[in-house]
Amino acid sequence: MSNKVRVGFIGVGRASTLNGLYYKASDDAEIVALCDKNKKKLFKKAEEFSISKDSIYTNIDEFLKKADIDAVEVLTPHSLHRDQVVAACEAGKHVSVQKVPCLTLRQFDEMRSAARKANVKFKVYENFQFHPPYRKAMELIKEGSLGKAMAVNIRMWNSIKPLSDWGVELRSLLWRIKESENYKLPFLFDDGYHKHNVIHLFLGKDIHTVQAWKKGFRAYKIIKLDIPAVISYKTKGNEYGTWNISMAHALPIHSDYYGCDEALEIQCERGIIWVNGCTGNMFMNCKCGGPGEPGVYWIDEQGKWHSDCSMPINWKYSFIECSRDFIDAIREDRSPYRSGDEARHVLQVDIAMVASLRSGSMDFKVSAIKDGLPDQFKQAEEDLPNEDLNDEFKSQFE
Repeated sequence: MSNKVRVGFIGVGRASTLNGLYYKASDDAEIVALCDKNKKKLFKKAEEFSISKDSIYTNIDEFLKKADIDAVEVLTPHSLHRDQVVAACEAGKHVSVQKVPCLTLRQFDEMRSAARKANVKFKVYENFQFHPPYRKAMELIKEGSLGKAMAVNIRMWNSIKPLSDWGVELRSLLWRIKESENYKLPFLFDDGYHKHNVIHLFLGKDIHTVQAWKKGFRAYKIIKLDIPAVISYKTKGNEYGTWNISMAHALPIHSDYYGCDEALEIQCERGIIWVNGCTGNMFMNCKCGGPGEPGVYWIDEQGKWHSDCSMPINWKYSFIECSRDFIDAIREDRSPYRSGDEARHVLQVDIAMVASLRSGSMDFKVSAIKDGLPDQFKQAEEDLPNEDLNDEFKSQFE
């Protein structure tokens, strides 16, 4: 391996912009090749990353034969991950795979087994746990004065038309509303992996049962989204978590990225931690006596409030630090963080959540998921009714 870890990207959609941030400024790693079926996107992304035309590929087999690739980031739809990850491992490449890692526990085990057999690193790319304010909150818990976390609650807001200039093609929703790709759950199954992981991380215990409720919000009066929703998580003890997610057409959410933002509340045994902001910056410049600037706030066992808003709060730093962990794991010959049994458990929670939704919101035992979604909860694939798309929505697909 050269002085720099040489990385190739499989998939150059919107996520690649964020995943590429670390490599643009790193002295330890660099992007050397790209692979995607879409030639137009390939050429555009090659220009963004300063990749020569002889290092871009539409064929993954040819891409993986490239000898000067040490590691790959897999940034494709979930259903493609298993085959692409196994092929990359067999080609001797270290692998970071975007969440959701795959659709079944068997696929996860096959990916992890392929990595072990090839003696390469395998990481599930889970950037939220590297968000600097979340890391500060975890430091407070580990320090011990507030006691263990008893409840972890995530409040998430979404807007179809946020105060944001970050363009995201609505075409990118198409695979996320398919049964075979994402269980027709563009928010809850896809982004849900992040939220399940955050709650599992802070509680420090496995999730015993998950209970899910949702309604449907029509985006541009056409695509039915899987929100509003409330997901609850219970351990075998008294600890629990919730994820409360809502949507509106025009919430005034400032964001450099997607039109959403989160707030995180952690109730410990002897104190409470509150984290403002994550994906968006809705709390920026909040000095009116409300929830405060983005950062971390906590009340200790004497009832005294503290705050730390000194860390980087932009969401991009969660990606930079997550990619750094992947490269450091390769260079230091250690396991990447939360890519083994913990990552498998979070996938199990994700699938159990789907089962809960389709069982009429029953409290579903996570251990009942042995592989993929049980047959009785599977649904037929449906085609998007393109002939019914209104003009504003249809223009996004032309």
